[in-house]
Amino acid sequence: MIFGVSDKNGCASELIGIDIPNDNTDKFELDRRNDLTGIEPKIPYLKFNFVKLENGKYIIIIYIKHDNFGPYVYVEDERNYRIYKRVGNGKKTVSYSELKNMFNQSQSLEKEIYNYRTERINYYRSQSEKSDDKYSKFLLFHIIPETFTDSSYNKNVFVMEKNNKIMFSSIFSALNCREYSVPCADGLRFITNTRVNLKDEGYVNNNGVIECFIDINRIIFPNSGFDRMEIWEIINRTYNNYAEICKNIWNNEKIFLCISIVGCKGMCSKLCKVENYTQYIGSIDRDKVICSPVIIEDISDKNESEILMKKLHIEYLLSIGVNHDTQLEELIDEVYNKY
Repeated sequence: MIFGVSDKNGCASELIGIDIPNDNTDKFELDRRNDLTGIEPKIPYLKFNFVKLENGKYIIIIYIKHDNFGPYVYVEDERNYRIYKRVGNGKKTVSYSELKNMFNQSQSLEKEIYNYRTERINYYRSQSEKSDDKYSKFLLFHIIPETFTDSSYNKNVFVMEKNNKIMFSSIFSALNCREYSVPCADGLRFITNTRVNLKDEGYVNNNGVIECFIDINRIIFPNSGFDRMEIWEIINRTYNNYAEICKNIWNNEKIFLCISIVGCKGMCSKLCKVENYTQYIGSIDRDKVICSPVIIEDISDKNESEILMKKLHIEYLLSIGVNHDTQLEELIDEVYNKY
């Protein structure tokens, strides 16, 4: 949406600009965001851009990202609200059938992501039935763009790697993957270096999905505990590498960060040293843990990413049974009490 442009017969005709007192664009943006607090179920992702004209006024461009959370409703009060759609230069109320389709579309994305994660879990578990211990206990970390089901957004990552010299292998540096890739039907596969005794894998798919397979068998402590801190370090480094390498490839679309843990029921997840021995507190209560996704609207926004990665860390710790933990309490305070 562009503000500060006059029109003639419905067509843009002149850049006239808008006055912003004291050139305080930050306050102007904050006021506009406050105007939108009545929007439900959530305020859409917005990005403001201010262009100052020679007359001292501003052209204001507001980017509103399309997503799958529609329909949006602006609630003035409990009795007065309507839902509109844009038609040309005007607006029109949305019919019941259109409204129903919007709700169905919003729910379908969540189902598609859940179904995709379940499909990948089932794939790896089927490999375990072939007596490969590597697949008996594992964690999957997925970075899934909201457009992953739309083939029009697909990229040929093999060609991009060869022609544009994009080092997709850097995404999986925490997994000690080889620098060269192995092409596959979905995109590129990265396996660990044979000189390192690890069995992790990484995938960069043409639809933008990033997948990390982490073999938990390699980081099990005595008495069936596992190194949760090492796993989180892999997840955190993988996301940071992804944000650096891929932020301009899939147009900064909204992404879902997903953690799934399989085959680890009963494993201890927190270590507590008491005097001269180690006591295990906290354990995983089910065989398949599918954590709720954390949504990042704009990976180029480092502040947003930092806060939401902390939220993902909280989801991870809670899902594996960590409680009364200093790190967890600090994260909760930073995410839910400060922001």
